[in-house]
Amino acid sequence: MELTVRLAMIILKLITKILQPIYWFVNSHRPKQLPAIKNPLLLLSAKELAKKIRNREISSEAVVKAYIERIIAVNPQINAVIENRFNEATKEAKICDNNLDSGVVNIHTLEREQPLYGVPFSVKEACALKGCSFTACTLSRKDEKAPEDGEAVKLMKLAGAIPLCVTNTPEMCSGFDSSNLIHGSTNNPYDTRRIAGGSSGGEGALGGAGATPLGIGSDIAGSIRVPCLFNGLFGHKATSGAVSIRGHYPMSPSPIFQNYLSTGPMTRYSEDLLIAMKILSKNYKENLRLDDPVDINKLKLFYMEKFPNSPGEIPVTHDIRNSIKKAVNFLKKRVASVDSPNMNELKDVYEISTAMFFCMADIPRILLNPDDPKNEKNPFIELGKALFGFSQHTKNAILMGIFKDTKGFLYESRLDYYRERAAKLQTAFENMLGTNGVLIVPTYPSPALLRNQSFLYTPGGSYCILFNIFGFPSTQVPMGLNEQGLPIGFQLIANKNQDRLCLAVAQELEKEFGGWIAPSSR
Repeated sequence: MELTVRLAMIILKLITKILQPIYWFVNSHRPKQLPAIKNPLLLLSAKELAKKIRNREISSEAVVKAYIERIIAVNPQINAVIENRFNEATKEAKICDNNLDSGVVNIHTLEREQPLYGVPFSVKEACALKGCSFTACTLSRKDEKAPEDGEAVKLMKLAGAIPLCVTNTPEMCSGFDSSNLIHGSTNNPYDTRRIAGGSSGGEGALGGAGATPLGIGSDIAGSIRVPCLFNGLFGHKATSGAVSIRGHYPMSPSPIFQNYLSTGPMTRYSEDLLIAMKILSKNYKENLRLDDPVDINKLKLFYMEKFPNSPGEIPVTHDIRNSIKKAVNFLKKRVASVDSPNMNELKDVYEISTAMFFCMADIPRILLNPDDPKNEKNPFIELGKALFGFSQHTKNAILMGIFKDTKGFLYESRLDYYRERAAKLQTAFENMLGTNGVLIVPTYPSPALLRNQSFLYTPGGSYCILFNIFGFPSTQVPMGLNEQGLPIGFQLIANKNQDRLCLAVAQELEKEFGGWIAPSSR
């Protein structure tokens, strides 16, 4: 435990307590209400849509137009979309329908080779979609367009899916609040006074609002899972390397960075995670056995309602912990065994995560300097400028720059110590999970935060980043709404290349607890 680090966390916790009444006063107005979902096409899973399109029960054009209309209806409230390609998508949907009508494509071949034929999807702006905005939401790249599709988008297109738009992120994907100086802030569809999470926050908000059947996001420290928690979605961070990250920006030549970063699906229905993962992991060198059935009765279930107590920790809220209890009580009648392991090493999870993440070589530059592309701006100078509204960078990006430059306020001499701790902890998790273990653990300590709160809750990211470091697969599972009408849930963890276990348990939990709930249903 580093006293300086823990002191900083305690100070953040105190500031949070002091500012809480101010946040509530500032946000005492009623949130904007999203229009109810009226078109029944919007309530079908991507898998169901694809089947109906293949069988000519519905047209791809009708589905695409339904989602375009929904995006137009909700985007003024949530501000999730950066750039759309509605005209192109409509034309591509018509081509799909014409191909089916004329017999150019075979229904049975489509099911096997293009399982999402004619189904629309959306894309995080950091994942290249040819011809669309590719700025990383930072001013120095304001007019950048993607020269080609990233690998994940390419695979989705090859599977027959039709891209609709690219969505908002924090500046340089830094932080859990998708707010930047180019496109503004993305709002949570369940309460527009709150954030949608990050960095795949635009995807999260659009999915939660019922305005996309399937989104492509990326995750290096919870950037798929936290937005999915905040917006009531399912999301999957794959085993490291299982899904290509080619075409992502920001990027680093560091193999460690690339090992932590994952591209993956964000959906309202758990079955769509499976179909998307089959598509996205197509070129993975290992066999994820995603078609193999999972016998739930043979699984070992582990759970932690929170990590061990440590000074300055962000407490896990009662509603998040209660969602874990409900899931455990349901699953314990179906699995082989249930255990709540006591891993005291996790009390230093912040230091361990920081030593592994912020201290790696070649972290992408965050505060880009257009006048000197090879160097970054000084984050401390930018922080001073930001306090008076003169910086060209967001506070979240500046704070991330400070963490990067100071190595998370850890002493250089202590880095190897925490790296060794991380290696031992990873081995302990690997031995515990084996080939048939699933762990339930919080995704984040709370539901969606009020605007401008996320920097105070930075330590809460340790629940996700740890499993990026280990390379484990993780599935975020929605577990309904709390008393405030906000989505709650948790993540499922399995050992490397055991993604199918997380996905199978997620489907069981959806059957019992309902999964995604439309914002207008609360």
